[in-house]
Formats: sequence, structure tokens, C-alpha cells
Amino acid sequence: MPHFVDTPPAGADAWREVWQDDRRYRPRPAKFEWLFRFVRRLVSRANEQEAERQKNFNVVLIDLLADLHREIAALRSDLKADLAAVQSDVRRADEALAGDLAQVRELIPVAARRNDALIAALDQKIESVAARLRDVTNPFLDRAPETVREDFLYRRLEDGMRGSEAEVRASVAPYVELAKTHAPLIDVGCGRGELLLACRDAGVEARGFDTNERSVADLRARGIDAAVAGVPGCFASLADGSIGTVVAMHVVEHLPVDVLFALYRESARVLRAGGLLIIETPNAEAFAMTASDFWRDPTHLAPRHPAALVLLAREHGFAVEEVRAVHPFPEANWFAGDSALASALNERFFGGQDLRLILRKA
Repeated sequence: MPHFVDTPPAGADAWREVWQDDRRYRPRPAKFEWLFRFVRRLVSRANEQEAERQKNFNVVLIDLLADLHREIAALRSDLKADLAAVQSDVRRADEALAGDLAQVRELIPVAARRNDALIAALDQKIESVAARLRDVTNPFLDRAPETVREDFLYRRLEDGMRGSEAEVRASVAPYVELAKTHAPLIDVGCGRGELLLACRDAGVEARGFDTNERSVADLRARGIDAAVAGVPGCFASLADGSIGTVVAMHVVEHLPVDVLFALYRESARVLRAGGLLIIETPNAEAFAMTASDFWRDPTHLAPRHPAALVLLAREHGFAVEEVRAVHPFPEANWFAGDSALASALNERFFGGQDLRLILRKA
């Protein structure tokens, strides 16, 4: 007895059932149904073997399509799993790379600072060796042997504590700019002569004085106008009102009080109207300086407070154009935090290594 379906099959499994069970649509009632039934029997018997082969072919084809569908579904599942694994690996790699990059970014400034420090130390060593060679090869001036030996020792102190010549020359650039319109310049306590060398490069007339015979001999050998003299003797040969700028860098902390007074008095005498007296000295208001770094140099007598230096300037007829701390301490020394207390402590302890005064003769 045939099986009938009322609706089209849905999906491969439904089609398989149709062909496997030989299901078909229910025929419409006809007037001569008995005749059609007789004809169908005759045709089906004549075509029975071909119909059976067609049915088997269709069933196998449907099975193949079902297997193909399952394999495609399995492949899609595997691809999704593989894609998810790749995405997970990429995500983990990105996270690891981001972590490595963050570490590298943190290490780069550290490495750069260490590299800069090593280069600066190497430069200073090279300059120190060069200075010692110059000390040995430059001719001696008319000084007693024991005095010359003390000059050698102070040169070693200066080379060890002042920083490299390149660093100091960079720090004196503002003074050279001022001296371009206030020449000639007198460098009192010129030391290794960084300011004088910078003035020569800028075409500014300049002359230096220092009590260190070896420093003066070195500068003379390098073509710099320098003489052995201290305060007030270095001013003796200078006429009244003949100088545009007097610079005393890291000098006043070495001077007794009466000699400090003489520096102001003689500077006021030799400077013309509008001339500049520039003083740079360790910052007495920075506790880190006065409690520690200042005393690394055994020739320092005492820190000079800005209030005292300003008072002396006004007493000698100078107008005060600038008083400020310069050359900040490295940030690694600062107290951590953004609080008002941390800011106040940093300002008091690390408010600049040096003090700069720019004074103008009225």
C-alpha cells in the first residue's frame, strides 16, 4: 500500500524517507480512477527495475549529500576552534608584547641616564688626564715650588667636582650673551677658563684672573689672556669705568669677608655706567647644598646668603636685576608626591644647586 505526503519534504532526511519508503503525493480523484489505476499498474510493472535503481540512486545521493553536509559542519567547527585558538594566541602575544614594550619604555630612560652618566664620567676622566698633561708640559711661572704643588692639588679638586668643561661651557652661555653688549669682560677666579673660551668663540673681548698658577699657565698655552692675581689685586691695573662686565663664578664662597667687600668695591670702580656684575655661588637656601655638597670643596669658607649679597650690591650702588636659583638638582633626589608638603620640601631642600645674581651699575 503506497504512502502519501501532503507537503513538500523539508531537509535531506525528509527526502530520504520519501525515496526510501516510496512516498508520493496523494492523487486527485478522477472520473475514470479505475482506468488510471490499471494504466499505472501496467506502467509500474514495466518500469519496476528502473524505478528501483532510481530510488536507490536517489537515496545514496541524499546520503552522500548528508555526509558532505556533516563534514562541512565539522570543518567549520574545526575552523572556528582554530580561529579562536589563533585569536587567543594573538591576544596573549599582544598582551605579552605590550608588557615587554612597557618594560622597555621604562628601561630606555634608565639606560639613557646611565649612558649619559658614563659618557660624562669618561669625558671628565679624559679632560682630567688632558689637564694633567698640560700641567706637566706647560712652562712654570715664577712661583715657589710649594705653591705650585698646592695649585696642582686644587686643579685635581676642581676637575673632580666642577663637571666636564663642556657642561660648564653650556652653563655660561647666558653670561656670554650678556657680555656681547657689555664688553670687555673680566673673569675673576677664572679657573679652567670655560667662560673665557666661550667668549673667545663668540668674539667677545675677555680677560681672566686666577690665583692658581697651573690654571693660568694652561689658559695662556691655549691663547687666552689670563694672569695670576686674586681679589683685589686683579683690579689694580684696570682704569675706572673701563670694563663692561665683571663675572665671579664660584668665587665669593672662597673669600673672607673683607675680600668680599673689596670685590664689590673694586667692581663698582672699574665698571662703566650700566655695566654688569654677575655672581654665581652655591645656593645657601638649598639645604641639600649647605648640609652636604657645599663642603665637598675644602677651600670653601662659608655659603653666602642671597640677602647679604643683595645688601652689599645696593650699598655699592648696584641695581639688582636678577636673583634666582639655577641648575636644579636631579629629580631622582626629590621627595616623591604631588602634595603641598612635598612641593615645599623640594623647594627648601632642592631649590637649585647655585644662586645667580645679575647686578647693574647705576
